Amino acid sequence: MRLNNLIENMPFISIKGSRDLEIAGLTKDSRAVREGYMFFATSKSGTYMDDALQRGAKVIVTDKEPDRAFECAIIVEDVAASLGEAASTFYGFPSKQMHIAGVTGTNGKTTTTYLIESVLINAGRKAGVIGTISYRYDGKVLKADNTTPGAAETHGLLKEMHLAGVTNVAMEVSSHALDQKRVEGVDFDIGIFTNLTHDHLDYHGDLESYKGAKRLLFEHYLKKSTKGQKFAILNIDDPSTRDFVIAAPTRTLSYSTKGYADAHLIGYSEDINGLKLDASLLGNKVSLFSPMIGVFNASNILAACLYGHVTGIPYDNIRKGIEGLEGVPGRLERIVNEKGLAVFVDYAHTPDALGNVLALLNRLKKGRLILVFGCGGDRDKGKRPIMGKIASHLADLTIITSDNPRTEDPGNIIADITYGFSNAPFRVVEDRKEAIREAIKAAQEDDVVLVAGKGHEDYQLIGDRILHFSDREVIEGFLNVAS
Repeated sequence: MRLNNLIENMPFISIKGSRDLEIAGLTKDSRAVREGYMFFATSKSGTYMDDALQRGAKVIVTDKEPDRAFECAIIVEDVAASLGEAASTFYGFPSKQMHIAGVTGTNGKTTTTYLIESVLINAGRKAGVIGTISYRYDGKVLKADNTTPGAAETHGLLKEMHLAGVTNVAMEVSSHALDQKRVEGVDFDIGIFTNLTHDHLDYHGDLESYKGAKRLLFEHYLKKSTKGQKFAILNIDDPSTRDFVIAAPTRTLSYSTKGYADAHLIGYSEDINGLKLDASLLGNKVSLFSPMIGVFNASNILAACLYGHVTGIPYDNIRKGIEGLEGVPGRLERIVNEKGLAVFVDYAHTPDALGNVLALLNRLKKGRLILVFGCGGDRDKGKRPIMGKIASHLADLTIITSDNPRTEDPGNIIADITYGFSNAPFRVVEDRKEAIREAIKAAQEDDVVLVAGKGHEDYQLIGDRILHFSDREVIEGFLNVAS
């Protein structure tokens, strides 16, 4: 694409150099630069500018006139926003040509996108998903480096989906992505809010800033979207929604498991095999069964039902799509085993998520509830004793272990967790594999074992090393070998 065409709608302060250049690609990562690329970097990124030049970048987009000899230097007020808008233009505005739903919230994003995907597939539509576990479309499954990719990667991925015939995309939109403008230039049709609980305060600083980042999906990105029909689907059980300002013409729809809403529960029953729900969907009764356990999943199901409704999917297809999803990797995932023990892996790594899953398993258990968990290093330390307190109240036996310690001493992380314990039995087994072994050995008939924190992850971050580690694989290894 010619630079003149690429910057046609870009608000810039000044341009120096030739505009008659062919642009081969664009990025903010100097390592990804190739000959003819357009490089986006703030004026503080001098070393990266040198690297980009050496790799063949022709154009620099930055916030201050650079002293490097690029063929063209474009000065803008907001580098991150400019990257998103330029990427959308470069890749042919793919989000304008598909239906795009963004799902944000502390918990439930992944499950909600899986449910939406299942509903879409059942209705015969070609679905694309961008999320924590993977990026999926047209039979392809790509490993996800981030819940939400960078701006250039997002628009590039959306273009590939469009070329593959995808009609509807469901994407998880993290608070980091919203704050860092990774979805700038994406034209959303729907924004879905699941909930807001204590998480990522190491990045955002406080809960209000975290909530402010989530609100951006609705108050900035959805508002500026050029789509004709736009919807905000909000979980009104979460008090944070009272602060959301949804501007016309975006239409707001609500869902609730506790009271009246556009989609709400009429009644439900649950057991270890799943959920039976009777729901009201804009006045129409819908009855369905989900193999996923936990009434908290009813909230995600209601969000997916509203999504199906506003996208014109018949109720029968919505129901079949919900019922057809067996489960989500690492989200209260049952590990089938030869010994018949009830063992689950769950991604719960926040106080709210851990409390929810423990409360659920307490309701369904017949014996003891045995918990294995830890907390990540170099992240929000404030939640560690809170999660320890929750475990001490809701688990019959807790084995505290290492999660992803990163550069922190695992012993210090564990000490922070134990600070929250009060008169409840726990053991400390720092090695995660051994901790899981201890839990399996301790489990008796009718006990439930939960290994929490890492879920679908197949790695462990220790220092500067990334080591292969899967809770699921470890559990299967201990349970399915001859004793």
